[in-house]
Amino acid sequence: MIQAHIPDRVLDNARDRQQIVEPELTEAEAKRIASGLREGIDHLPVREYREQLHQRLRAFAAAQDVDLPTPDTRSTFWSYRLEDHPNLNMGTGEKLYSMHMAAAYTETQNSIVPDTLRYLEGTPGGEALGRLHLWDAEMQDALDLDEKAGLALAYDAWGTLSEKYAAKTEGEALFFMAELSPGTVAYQTESRQLRQDGKLDIINFMYPAPMEKYADLAPETQELLASQAVRAQVHTFSYDEKDSKYTPLTKAGHLDLEQLKTLPTPEAQRAAVLEVCARVATMDGPARAADVEKLVEEIKVLRPDHEVTLPSVEDQEWAAKLRGHEPDSPTAPLPAAVSTHGQYLPGVKVNARTGPALLDSLNLPTPEAATMSAHNFLPGVTPQAKPLAVPDKAAAPAAPTQAPSAPAQSRDTGMGV
Repeated sequence: MIQAHIPDRVLDNARDRQQIVEPELTEAEAKRIASGLREGIDHLPVREYREQLHQRLRAFAAAQDVDLPTPDTRSTFWSYRLEDHPNLNMGTGEKLYSMHMAAAYTETQNSIVPDTLRYLEGTPGGEALGRLHLWDAEMQDALDLDEKAGLALAYDAWGTLSEKYAAKTEGEALFFMAELSPGTVAYQTESRQLRQDGKLDIINFMYPAPMEKYADLAPETQELLASQAVRAQVHTFSYDEKDSKYTPLTKAGHLDLEQLKTLPTPEAQRAAVLEVCARVATMDGPARAADVEKLVEEIKVLRPDHEVTLPSVEDQEWAAKLRGHEPDSPTAPLPAAVSTHGQYLPGVKVNARTGPALLDSLNLPTPEAATMSAHNFLPGVTPQAKPLAVPDKAAAPAAPTQAPSAPAQSRDTGMGV
C-alpha cells in the first residue's frame, strides 16, 4: 500500500504519464464526433436540446463495458492529487495527479500478475467514453455548449460510467486519495455506490489520512477519523448549498471539525463522528440499516443527553431515487431502520434519554454488550459503558418532535478531483 511503500518505478511511471501531452482535438474531428451526438436533436430549443444530450450521453455511458476481467480483479479509484508524501521519494512541492498514480500502480501490478487491478479509464467503457473528448473545450464548442454546460455534460456522463464501474467492483476498492471531498464523483457516486451495495468494508485508502487537520482533537478521535470506515463516509470540507454539485448527501456526510474540537471528551467527540456516519448510513438505504442501528445505539451510550438527528424524509427520498426506487411506489417503500428507541422516523430527533422500550429482537441484554457490538463496527476509542435507563414497557412512547469548496476538477477525465 502507498501508505507504507511503493516502488520508485511506479512514481516514475506516474511522472511520465503526467508529462504526456495529448494531441489537440482538431475542430474538424470535434465536429465529426459532435454531429453524431447531436443527430436528431440539434433543432430543439436550447433547454430541451441540452436535456436530450444529457440523456443520450448517460445512455451511452450506461451501455459501456466495465465488467471485471476476472472475479478476483481489484478496482482502483482516484481523486485530486498527491503532494509532498512523507513515505515516497518525492521532491519538495512535487504534485502528482492521482489519476496517473492509479494508472501507474495498476500497470505495475498487472505486469506481475495480469488482471490484478483495473482503473476506470483503462476499461473498454472508459476508453470509449474518453474518445468523445467531453472535457475538451473544442468539443464543447462543437456541441454548442458554454463552458459551464459542457463541464456539466462531461461530469454527468462520466458519473454514470463511474457508478456502473463501482457497482461492478468486488474484492477490494483502492482509493487513491487522502480523503473524500463532497464535490467529487468519488464521494457523490463511487463510494456511495459501494456502501449502499454493502461493500463499505472493501474500501481501502492508498494515501494516509490528513492528520494535520485533526491535530487539536483527542488522540482517540484522531485514530477514529483515520480509520478506513470513517474515511469512506464523512467529509470535512465546507460547502455551499447553491453549488451545482451540492446534494443532500453533501449535508448528511459533513463533519464540522471546528465544532468537533469544542466537545470536551473523547466520548463526546466519538459520538459526534458516529452521528455523521449514521446519517450517511441512513442515506445509503436498506443494505446499511443494521449499521444505523449499531451507530445510534453506541451514540446513546456515549452521550446519553444528546439528541441524534437523522436525514429528513425528503433527503431520504432523494437517496432512494438514486438507488432506482420510487419512494411512493408500494413495491419500494423507504427503508425504516429500527433503533433501541423504537422505530425512529427519518428527520426526527431521537432523544437518548427517553423513548419506547428496548426491542427484544436486538438480543443485547446489557449496556456493555450493546456498546461492544456497536464498537466493533468502527474503531477508535475504547468505549466506556454507562448505565442505560430502560423505560417501562407499559408506558406509552413519547411523541416525536419533527426536526427542523472542493478542489478544481481535472479536465482529463470525468472522475472529478
